Amino acid sequence: MLEAVFKGHAAFTVIAIAISIAFFIAVLLASKKRTDRPVSLALWCTSIVSVLFLTLWVNGGTQGAGTCVVNMTLLEPFGAEQGLLNSLMFMPVGFMGVFVTRRMIPAFACGVALSALIETAQGALPAIGRACDTSDFVSNSAGSMLGALIAFALVRVRQSDLSPWRVRRSSAVTTCVAFTVLLGTVWITSIQPYSVKAAEAVGSAASDQRSAVVKAVRQAFGDHYTVGNVQFSSSPDSDRGTVMASLPVGFLQINWPEADEITASLDMSDSGKPAGFPVPGAPAHVETSKQAKKVAAAYAHSHFAWAVPGSKTEVAPVGEKASLGWLVSYRRYHDAVLMPMRLDVQIDRTGHVSQLSTRKAPDVAVPHPRVNMEEALQLAKSSTPECQKAEVGGHEAATESSEAPKEVAVHPAMVLLRSPSISGGPRC
Repeated sequence: MLEAVFKGHAAFTVIAIAISIAFFIAVLLASKKRTDRPVSLALWCTSIVSVLFLTLWVNGGTQGAGTCVVNMTLLEPFGAEQGLLNSLMFMPVGFMGVFVTRRMIPAFACGVALSALIETAQGALPAIGRACDTSDFVSNSAGSMLGALIAFALVRVRQSDLSPWRVRRSSAVTTCVAFTVLLGTVWITSIQPYSVKAAEAVGSAASDQRSAVVKAVRQAFGDHYTVGNVQFSSSPDSDRGTVMASLPVGFLQINWPEADEITASLDMSDSGKPAGFPVPGAPAHVETSKQAKKVAAAYAHSHFAWAVPGSKTEVAPVGEKASLGWLVSYRRYHDAVLMPMRLDVQIDRTGHVSQLSTRKAPDVAVPHPRVNMEEALQLAKSSTPECQKAEVGGHEAATESSEAPKEVAVHPAMVLLRSPSISGGPRC
């Protein structure tokens, strides 16, 4: 929420601060003769107004559009920077609420109610241009609770002479019921909720995800690179996604949860020096595709030996006149059928690995792909029994052919069926 507001909104920041200061002064002056804690009350009211400014400021978008995201992962917002910022934004509401009321529950309840009101308004009023999200509600409420706990501990330690505010139970219950009915009515009539397993597109990786991507880095590059920040980019409606580790000169990512595909890019150096992974024994200058193929083979045998046996190797230049090097690809075929495994290694002009893409997958079983001419004829004729004559692979053959059958591949074979006569029999 905060990120969406402050980016490119300098004028909003100035206006919001000015109005908040003016509101603080107005509440302070108005409450001096009515309460024994005017400063705390003014700060509490100002914190509420500031939150309303931050969350309901109209930005001209249409993200609300009568919908609200219900995040099924309750603790997800606390693993992302935005969730932590939301919690920080609501801490003053709970904190100052306790200093005013000298009670923790009413202060916390005020923060929860404020957050519920904000998310409801964002979902029901598309003109605001904000998105309703239960993750915001959770992080906001947590911030309010944390602020209230801290303030309550301070109040108890100080043993202040200020007495707690008295709350009439009947009035409190009536207010809560009315507020709940109001928000419930708005949700029923104006908001369409839909659930997702995760709301954040990118968040901090879990320990098992970090372990998996670090393992992939070690397999691809040994101990040459230090692994930096590790994040998980998830699909909004599933647990699947991509785990990405930042490296000093690029990144490496794996698919999750399978972790059987690796993609790496190592060409992000700003120093002007070669950024790729150095292959031991590689020449300092690679001038031909043959040299690039040799360097890639040395790298593949050392780091991804599973991709080499039985694979066909192809080399293609990258960039004009191979200015970026050569892409060396390893593919395996069974009876002309491409297997799912792959290994692509880009070798730059300095003999370094600059790009990498792998998929470790077992070969799949495929049907026997060859039939002889007689079998091809019988299969074709059985599908159209009205035809009496056929051609296989360009060689005409009668029904009673006595020639020894020749094997032909199913995929490139072509059987031409003809009717007995052009003007008479049925068309085929």
